[in-house]
Amino acid sequence: MVDEATTGAPAGLFRRLAALSYDTLIAVALAFVATFAMLPLTSGEAILSATQGLVAHAYHALLALLVFAYFGWSWTRSGQTLGMRAWRIRLETAAARRLTWAGSLARCLLGASLAWLAAVGAWQLARPGSAAAHASAVALLLPLVTNFAWIAFDGERRSLLDVAGRTRVRRLA
Repeated sequence: MVDEATTGAPAGLFRRLAALSYDTLIAVALAFVATFAMLPLTSGEAILSATQGLVAHAYHALLALLVFAYFGWSWTRSGQTLGMRAWRIRLETAAARRLTWAGSLARCLLGASLAWLAAVGAWQLARPGSAAAHASAVALLLPLVTNFAWIAFDGERRSLLDVAGRTRVRRLA
């Protein structure tokens, strides 16, 4: 069994982003599997709320559940997702313990909220519009950027997500 306490230094921004990139690919793969499983219910048509109704809502719920199950199971079991294992980092509470399911849910919801705001902001920036529209789009990107930029200013190199959830990400020896 792996020791609960991680004695390594705090993980830096590069390792965190690299692990997040790996885990994003895994989440996309899970979405592909879920989509493939749902297509027989729609006769191969796109799964849209406007055309598929209840099936589309079930599909979106399935996607959210799969992503949460991946992250939650990883964090509650070992404190590491596959991306975190590859980059030798571990998520733990401030008391050097693994997250609970409630802590995992809170972290997933807050992280998904930051990602959703950033995605909407990036989509708005890609569209033609006025300077005011682009300024509001940049404002939607700021929470995610601030979350990661906070690592440089925090004495323990925590992101704002870590501060809110009373967690830390450590490098493994």
